[in-house]
Amino acid sequence: MLDGREQKGNKTKEALLRATIALIAENGLEALSANSIAKKANVSKASVFHHFGSMETIQQEAFILTDVLMSEVLEQIYEEAKETDSFADIMLKYFLFFIEEKNKDYLNLINVQMQFVVKSSYDTEFEELIYGKDSEKTPFDFFEILVGDFYGDTLEENDLELVNDLIVTYINGFATFLISKADTEWLVSLWKENVKIIEIYIQSLIESNS
Repeated sequence: MLDGREQKGNKTKEALLRATIALIAENGLEALSANSIAKKANVSKASVFHHFGSMETIQQEAFILTDVLMSEVLEQIYEEAKETDSFADIMLKYFLFFIEEKNKDYLNLINVQMQFVVKSSYDTEFEELIYGKDSEKTPFDFFEILVGDFYGDTLEENDLELVNDLIVTYINGFATFLISKADTEWLVSLWKENVKIIEIYIQSLIESNS
């Protein structure tokens, strides 16, 4: 059981991580500083380094927290839908969740994740920093579970990997659309068509294996 000091420390640490995420969403990765994080979290600058030691560590931990927060909501949607809904219906529910006004804060998480991914694609040191510590949960874990639950008995392992890669590609592309706040009706119709294409592709793989 945590004592009062530990609870306060954990609360401050989470406040700092959430401030980091909010600042990256608002101003971008390059504008992030210990001063801005401390000000956003309403704590001293010393608290940033006391809890994380360096700016590199707080960025790494912030990236992991975005994974955890995203994964929790995806898992909740999946648990509520998996017994009654089809693969396409669940994929659509994931998508619709993120464009509902009441869930707009999750767009900040998508925004932050995309910034991390983009920078890591051209900055080797940053890539090692961000992916040097594994997250216990990542959003893509749940898409692998989804595909596995629906098609694990009918597709070979290589085919499952292909489908997962296809979904990841689509999701990354649509994440960019979501952040841009493009026309919602158009986005929904486009997402439905993409999910339909995935299902057609999966069916062709099933038929080729039968």
